[in-house]
Amino acid sequence: MQQVLTREDPSWKSALSYVKDIYVITDKSNGKLYIGSASGNTDGIWQRWAGYAHLENLTGGNKEFNNIVLKNGRAHIQEYFQYSILEIFDTRTKSEIIIERENYWKSVFDTKKHGMNHN
Repeated sequence: MQQVLTREDPSWKSALSYVKDIYVITDKSNGKLYIGSASGNTDGIWQRWAGYAHLENLTGGNKEFNNIVLKNGRAHIQEYFQYSILEIFDTRTKSEIIIERENYWKSVFDTKKHGMNHN
């Protein structure tokens, strides 16, 4: 993901900018999941995932990921985090619908109790 976002490959950037989504980030070291969404921005998945792939941050502003970096270092995220898309939506899809689906997936995977979601 970092290579695609760093190079800003036009085909990937275009494809990821025109869709919103529900995604899951898996910490392969312990199996914990984080469910998130790209629901409110105008640049779709591209904008959200660019925050996670920024080499100087890697957390996208996520408090749990910041704690992981403080405890285990940035290399932990680079080595063990895997990013996957669960659902894709048109950019015209209302944020409320996407948030509702995000909450559905959090419930399915019980990520508030056994994962990395805190909301």
